[in-house]
Amino acid sequence: MSLFAALAALIWSHFHPYASPIPKRLARQWHTWLLESFNAGHRRQGVLAWGAGVLLPALGLGFLASLLGDAVSALGWAFEVLVLYFCLGFREASFHATSVSRALSEEDTARARATLENWHPGVPPCGDSDGISRITVEETLKSSLSTLLGVLFWYFLLGVAGAAAYRLAYLCRDLWHGEDEFAVFALRAIHVLDWLPVRAAAFSFAIVGNFQDALESWRGQAHAWGDENQGILLAAGAGALGVQLGGNIAVSGGELLRPRLGTEEPAGPDSIGRAVALVWRAAMLWLAVVGLLWLGSL
Repeated sequence: MSLFAALAALIWSHFHPYASPIPKRLARQWHTWLLESFNAGHRRQGVLAWGAGVLLPALGLGFLASLLGDAVSALGWAFEVLVLYFCLGFREASFHATSVSRALSEEDTARARATLENWHPGVPPCGDSDGISRITVEETLKSSLSTLLGVLFWYFLLGVAGAAAYRLAYLCRDLWHGEDEFAVFALRAIHVLDWLPVRAAAFSFAIVGNFQDALESWRGQAHAWGDENQGILLAAGAGALGVQLGGNIAVSGGELLRPRLGTEEPAGPDSIGRAVALVWRAAMLWLAVVGLLWLGSL
């Protein structure tokens, strides 16, 4: 694990956010082949496929990074930067979120909805600006975990192998979702891998945002959300921003009922940019803490 490798990867991803699709395409092909070859409708096949799709590549990358670092330290460092660069992806998510915010500010609800659906095809079909703003803030906070904060957490804890395993585990969950028993372990693995990063991220949101509202929302509202980890992340994020997330959303033919998170202040287009800024402040806080620990070890 190297603080400077994380900094270099973040700077690289900021100025060149669109990484080559080849590594992700190869990983998707590998996971698709595992799904087709191992899926016999039983949980144990899902465990074996998950091990082959997540643990083996991650351990291989970790071993290669260690090998290169022992041979030439600069080469090992460069390899860690490269792997982290392909694991990070929040810069792209923030671009999509900002595009939605810009469309809403221009009162182009149709373009904002199309941009949001193109970014996350499974989101509820919101019919108004308020619903689109809330959904966009929620997706921004969720993306911050899977493409930035969770990656940094496991990198700082377990190095390259941890960051790669985390991203590959998310890819498994997304590709295998809906495969009944075969996907149970992949879904459970993400819940376990997110348990610590979610709480670290939520506390970070409180520190760099509205501390009292973030903690009160976390303690009093997160349990009402269907997914425990998502509930904590969204409730703390909503409180830190001082806005309301969740809640009923107007869709074609009626309303989608959801628990309310955060405060009573409605989320608007400006809340999207503030959510992006909140995530980056939390990431900078983590880097500062790791930097202080590194200085203390000298």
